[in-house]
Amino acid sequence: MSDPEPRCPNCGALVSADADWCGQCFERLRHAPEPPLAPAMAAADVMPEPAEGTPEPADRALAREPSDIGPSFRMTVDVTGIEATESGTVWICPGCEQKNPMALSTCSVCGTPFARLFEEPETTPHVEPGRALALSLVLPGLGHWKLGRKGDAVARIVLVVWVVGAALALAVARSGKGLGPLASLFLLFIGSALILWLVSALDAYRIASDERPLVSARMLLWASAGLIVASTVLATLIALPAARGQ
Repeated sequence: MSDPEPRCPNCGALVSADADWCGQCFERLRHAPEPPLAPAMAAADVMPEPAEGTPEPADRALAREPSDIGPSFRMTVDVTGIEATESGTVWICPGCEQKNPMALSTCSVCGTPFARLFEEPETTPHVEPGRALALSLVLPGLGHWKLGRKGDAVARIVLVVWVVGAALALAVARSGKGLGPLASLFLLFIGSALILWLVSALDAYRIASDERPLVSARMLLWASAGLIVASTVLATLIALPAARGQ
C-alpha cells in the first residue's frame, strides 16, 4: 500500500512533500524547530543545604547577597593616642604624654598640636646599644641625637649644661673661700647632673634596644621644672640670713 499523498492540514489541498507553504490557504507546513532545552545543571553546581549544626562553606557564604549575611558589620577605627575615660574622651600628647580633652587643639603642657597624632612615626636610625650608651656618657643627649630623637637630645644637653654651669659658677665665685652656705646648692646641681648623665645613658641604651625609656619627655620636663623651683627656693633660703645680717 503506497503512502497517502500529502495534503494541507488546514484546507486539505494537495501539497508537495517538500513544500513549506500551502498553495491554497498559505498555511505554514513546516514549523521552526523548538529550541533545545537548557542543559541540566551540573551536579557540581548544585550546592545542597548544609546539615543543621554544620558550618557553611566559605565559598557559599561569599556568594550570598550582603542582605543575606545578616546584620551589617560595624567598622571601628583604633587611633593610637585617643582614650575614653570616665570624664570623657581625651587625646594623649605624643610629645609629653599629657592627657588633654578633645576640645583642646594643642597640648596644655608642651603645646604639641593635636594633628601630631596622625603623623607617620619617624623611622629610628639603627644604632648599636653600646654605642648609644657610650655617646650619652660623653654628653647626655648625644645618644638620643644619634637615634633620631633630636628634640629630646637638645632638652637633655641644655639641662646638663645649665646644672653643670651653675655648679661651676658657684665654685668659681667661692674660690679660695670655701662654699660655706652655698654647699647645699652646689651639691644639688652636681647631684642633678650626675643623675641626668646616668639616666640619659641608660635611656639611650634602652631605646637602641627597642625598649621603653625610663624617663619620658614629660617626666624630663617636670624634673627640669622641679629643679628650677628647688634651686630657687634653696638660693632664697641661703640669701635671706645674709641679707638680714647687713
